[in-house]
Amino acid sequence: MKKKGFVYGSILLTFVNFLIRFIGFSYDVILSKLMGAEGIGLFQMMMPVLMIFLIITTAGIPTAVSKLIAEYSSKNNYDAVRKTYRVAVFFTLSLSIGLSLILISFRGFIGLRIFKNEDALRCIYFLPPALVLISITSVMRGYYYGLKMIGIASISEIVEHFTRFVIVIGLLYSIYPLDPILGAFIAICGISIGEFFDLVWLLFMQSRFTKRLPYTIPTSIKMTQLLRQILTISAPLTLSGLFHVILQFTNAILIPQRLMASGYTYSEAIATFGRVMGMAMPLTYLPYFVTSALVINIIPNLSEQVFVKNYKTAKNNIHLAIKITLLVSIPLTALYVFFSKPLAVYLYSDPKASESIYLLGFCTIFLAIQHTFSGILYGLGKQKNTTIHRMIGMSLQFAAVYYLVGNPSYGIYGYYTGFFLCTLSICILDFYTLWKMIKMKYQYTDLFIKPFFAAALMIILILQTQQWFLSINFHLSTSFIYSLIIGGLGYILVLFITKAVPRNLLGMLFRINK
Repeated sequence: MKKKGFVYGSILLTFVNFLIRFIGFSYDVILSKLMGAEGIGLFQMMMPVLMIFLIITTAGIPTAVSKLIAEYSSKNNYDAVRKTYRVAVFFTLSLSIGLSLILISFRGFIGLRIFKNEDALRCIYFLPPALVLISITSVMRGYYYGLKMIGIASISEIVEHFTRFVIVIGLLYSIYPLDPILGAFIAICGISIGEFFDLVWLLFMQSRFTKRLPYTIPTSIKMTQLLRQILTISAPLTLSGLFHVILQFTNAILIPQRLMASGYTYSEAIATFGRVMGMAMPLTYLPYFVTSALVINIIPNLSEQVFVKNYKTAKNNIHLAIKITLLVSIPLTALYVFFSKPLAVYLYSDPKASESIYLLGFCTIFLAIQHTFSGILYGLGKQKNTTIHRMIGMSLQFAAVYYLVGNPSYGIYGYYTGFFLCTLSICILDFYTLWKMIKMKYQYTDLFIKPFFAAALMIILILQTQQWFLSINFHLSTSFIYSLIIGGLGYILVLFITKAVPRNLLGMLFRINK
């Protein structure tokens, strides 16, 4: 791809990623508020079941399709492009249907033996359509990314998130108040609804654009050869993702059961699980709004800089990526720690969620940093290291869930302990690997002291302005929102005054893409 096209694609993907995460976060917040802790808990229990099947069709195959199509199109071999697309779609469709049949066949075992929940058994019937649709749309997006039709692939994700948001939230509002179980059914069906409109968009674009691909002389490459190439590329990615999803699935099974073993009732266990996974977790992952976009931009840049041995530029970009991550994650961590109760009340109308927000809030900064570190190490060609580090961290989390959550002395605090150990250990291991690879000097004053100082002033400003708004008879929620805005602006102002944010920051970000 030409430089101009690469820069354009990077900017577009960054914007789309931000928009999708904003819609997704808003969807999670409103969904939790309308369904309640028990409903969102049941919904969150079903997601790992879907993901453990989806990881087989979506973790590596779309990436392999994108890579192969990009290679063949660069050689103007459009016959191989068409064949690769057809092979991938047919194989993925067949595989997803087969996995759906397996899922239905084991519905009783999953619902009654593993989850020990009849409601979970009924929810499983709604998962196969989502499994097939997501698998197909993922491969189609990989096809468009390979052809450098980034706009089509990006808009398809917006279509999926937006239609799901409008239809599901609109339906829940129309029948509110609703039974939590019914809410979980609707939310699961909403996955298929969004993916259906996504598929309609992609098929419409295919009829308009991909038929215009130049005709080339048929090649001798066989379908079986193409399938073997797809499987060779996708297998390592699939195995890596499978371990993570299995842990999520295990958590969805173990946490409610271990909570009941420690003395929780069934409803209390599901509600607690819902508050942790459906309410606190979306806030904890909020820095991914920025870090995901940053990782997308910096991975190809670091790969290029290392290839040409331009280590000075690579070090500058690494330092900038870490700085931006800390500038975003430090104030969010402070907000969760100091204002967990107002956030729980205003976002979810559930004061009990404040404890989860508060305790997981301490993990926010480590979660954001390890995400950025993983992108940096991936760009430096250290994928195996990042995989091993995450396996170590997730093993610690699993051990904490199994041994601590079921202990009445710990309960749900065992999960908080495991999650903190997981994120912290991954951060330390990633940093050590990066430090061994590149001996670079960090500007600790800019990275830590200035953002912490600005965050402390932000908290003070929020508290003072909230009191002032209340003294002039503003509504409590309005006072909190206005004080957050003023505090956020104050944080940014302090960063500029202390020169923690370089004046040419925007230009530096764009240069990462060049």
